[in-house]
Amino acid sequence: MASEKTRLGIVGVGTVGTGVIQLLEDDPRFEICRIAVKDATRSREVDLSRFEVTTDALSVATDPRIDILVEVAGGINPALEVVRQAISCGKHIVTANKEMIAKHGPELFALAAERQVTILFEAAVGGGIPLISTLQRGLLANRISRVAGIVNGTTNYILTRMEREHLGFGQALTEAQAAGYAEADPTDDVEGRDVAYKIAILSSLAFQSSVEVEEIYRQGITRITDLDIRLSAEFGYRIKMIGLAQPGDDTRLDVRVHPTLIPLGHPLAGVDGVNNAIFIKGSAVGEIMLFGPGAGRLPTASAVVGDIINLASAIRLPDFASYFQPTIAPHAARILPIDETENGYYIRFQTMDVPGVIGSLGTAFGNHGVSLHSVTQKGVAADGSATIILLTHRVRERQVQAALEEIRQQATTREIGVVLRVLI
Repeated sequence: MASEKTRLGIVGVGTVGTGVIQLLEDDPRFEICRIAVKDATRSREVDLSRFEVTTDALSVATDPRIDILVEVAGGINPALEVVRQAISCGKHIVTANKEMIAKHGPELFALAAERQVTILFEAAVGGGIPLISTLQRGLLANRISRVAGIVNGTTNYILTRMEREHLGFGQALTEAQAAGYAEADPTDDVEGRDVAYKIAILSSLAFQSSVEVEEIYRQGITRITDLDIRLSAEFGYRIKMIGLAQPGDDTRLDVRVHPTLIPLGHPLAGVDGVNNAIFIKGSAVGEIMLFGPGAGRLPTASAVVGDIINLASAIRLPDFASYFQPTIAPHAARILPIDETENGYYIRFQTMDVPGVIGSLGTAFGNHGVSLHSVTQKGVAADGSATIILLTHRVRERQVQAALEEIRQQATTREIGVVLRVLI
């Protein structure tokens, strides 16, 4: 009957799970049948006394009353087994779990197709920004040629604070942790692992082929200094942590995660603080950017509940599950190795302050076919070393790395401080 409630089971009552319950608890269209938590004695910001609460997540997956299992616990264990079991029991899935979808999406989608159920995962990337539905359905008329995004609020906040307040990385990270924007262990964020999960998902939707997360090149932001940020601005750029996916120069995909110099005129350059944004280039639509809060209780819960409402509206229609099934090839795409990619480069050196140093750098780059766009020296340190920064024209990465190896052998080289790529 049209008035029959859709019955839900929820696994996880952390930040997002709390928001989901807050949005749904008084909605007459839904009945929350069972909620799984790790610790039933812990106090929470939402009153669970009116619900059936368990610490056995698998019991939610097998509960015959439940139509949709909502997984907002995150991580792989026990989430993956819970979702597998729920699908096997014929339940539909709504999840915000980026790691699970990035690593095990093809397996889960195949199992869902076999059981004629569906998996929705709008909240897995970009919090409240409707990225998944845009790529999965809204841009079907397009051949996508680039997806580039700021999809980690922690790193964007840190880089913004470094720029605005002239802070070092460590101090900006401490501020992010104090403000609740960074975890006590921020490794997944600052080393790019979180972005790798998200760009893997976006790439699979844009190019209809999954990618192996571990094959995605990652470079973190820990070696970036406030000097790099200031000099990038002088050159006409801002540094942003970017997930990038685009076709390679053959049948491979170019998918990677690294801090990137973005031209000041590019839409992504203006995205500050904890906000996220995805830039998409399509054959018909041209260039578009989706912008908004990439995390947070209610923005992310909004995406989860939006998926739940979509499912509840379609769940009794014949053969609806196939409409929601992502079109992704069963075999993972081959990823273009980073040394075969082409980019412009920003490189910061520490060298001895002696005549001929800049000439030696130029000779090394020239030996490997690297054309320099600009070179500048910024002062001399107390130890007699000079900071030299250069920008290259577009060139293949392997040529830059070969030149840097030659420069490492030069007697005047103290350190190659940081190598950053420029969006072109």
